Amino acid sequence: MKDKPAVVIETPSFRSESEEAIWWAANQNRVEDLLIRYGRRAVVPLKSVTIRLPEPDLERARRLARRSGVGYQTLIKTLLHNALHQAERKAS
Repeated sequence: MKDKPAVVIETPSFRSESEEAIWWAANQNRVEDLLIRYGRRAVVPLKSVTIRLPEPDLERARRLARRSGVGYQTLIKTLLHNALHQAERKAS
């Protein structure tokens, strides 16, 4: 069986890892569509969850997201992902 060619996803230049994470999170559907179109599956399955946040934190996330040009849920997901990654590295 032949290996399928890699799916090339053009990305902008990023100033930081955080900016890159926000871009990938904001473009996740586009990336998944490309992977599916070319016969690949998304590597990370997603699950919807409900979480209660203090209103001031939610408003802060909305403000930051507007400045970054992404949705607030995307921003929260990215921040959580980065925080979990850092906590995991510290724990090892």
